Amino acid sequence: MIETIMPTDKNAWLALRAKDITSTESPALFGASPYATEFELWHRKRNAEVVALNENERMKWGNRLQDAIAYGIAQDEGWVIRKMDEYMRDSDLRMGASFDFAIGEAGILEVKNVDSLAFRDGWIVGGENIEAPPHIEIQIQHQLAVSGRRLSYIGALVGGNRIVLLRREPDQVIITRIKSRILSFWKSIEEGIEPKPDFSRDAGFIAKLYGYSEVGKILDATNEIESLAEEYKALSNAAKTANNGKEEAKAQILMLIGDAEKVKGAKFSISAGMIGPTHVEYDREGYRSFRINWKKEEL
Repeated sequence: MIETIMPTDKNAWLALRAKDITSTESPALFGASPYATEFELWHRKRNAEVVALNENERMKWGNRLQDAIAYGIAQDEGWVIRKMDEYMRDSDLRMGASFDFAIGEAGILEVKNVDSLAFRDGWIVGGENIEAPPHIEIQIQHQLAVSGRRLSYIGALVGGNRIVLLRREPDQVIITRIKSRILSFWKSIEEGIEPKPDFSRDAGFIAKLYGYSEVGKILDATNEIESLAEEYKALSNAAKTANNGKEEAKAQILMLIGDAEKVKGAKFSISAGMIGPTHVEYDREGYRSFRINWKKEEL
């Protein structure tokens, strides 16, 4: 059953999100979320915690500019839009969504503020055909499924001066897959079967998840723990050796370049200018920056 709820404040909105898989969270079920893995999402939802997004500068300014971008697109397209304050959820699936703007009675406008480099590296452009990153495309289909609306537009301001407008309609194949994954996800929580972690991406979360130790509790090491301890030791020694080697190479380069601010090579350039003194809670002396920029190899 689809419910439409008007949260009274941000805390009420967050409480609603904690109950459901939201449109920004469902990409994690496909390994496509840049914000969380399925392993982290599983533990957060099991404990009814909100999966908070760490807001970077781009996201912060995107939120500040959201209204201006949306109303600018509406003016260009001749649309009548309104901010969507409602939260909609399928209570049977525990699948919910918040939205940016409504276009009339049938459409949704999802606003994105996209850095030009992020657009170049993360969006798929083939002539006039453009696809947003997978997590955004999944987000849109999730929103269409929950809202029952017939179309959605992704309105992206790229590089601060270019609008990319992508029309999307419900894709029943993708929507069916999203719903199936959400059903399986909640079932796994009911049965206490956690997904396998991605130890590379989940390392920080695992450190927090197991950030408590019981005083006086001693565990005998298993063969697996001993093997991993040996691996950790070897990697630590390799990292130390590599760092020492890097500093030695830097010292040798500095002796060779003397007081030159820049060095140009066939495949790289070296920047070794001065960083002026400044006061940051204490008087910091000036120091010399050092960076090697490698050129991309031509195919």
